[in-house]
Amino acid sequence: MSFLTKVNLKSAAPDLALVQKYKVLEKKNQKLEKDLLEQKLLLLEYKAETEAKLEETRIREEDLIRRHEQFKAEMEKKQDETNELLMKILENTCKQTNP
Repeated sequence: MSFLTKVNLKSAAPDLALVQKYKVLEKKNQKLEKDLLEQKLLLLEYKAETEAKLEETRIREEDLIRRHEQFKAEMEKKQDETNELLMKILENTCKQTNP
């Protein structure tokens, strides 16, 4: 090998090391970007599942509120009917004791 070839190789060695480092860093960067995209996808899936569960819970809550209001109205109606019957019984009892 000639002297100039040796000098060229020695001067090119740092550049070659930088190119190799760059390739390694580029591969690591690609892997990190891939991992990041996978994590974003998982987060989007989790968000969609969470929103679906939340909507399902809202629907159940609205249904429970509606059924509770219906039950409350039925109980009030039953209470009114019971009060009317008690008043009639009381009136009949009073009529029987005071003819």
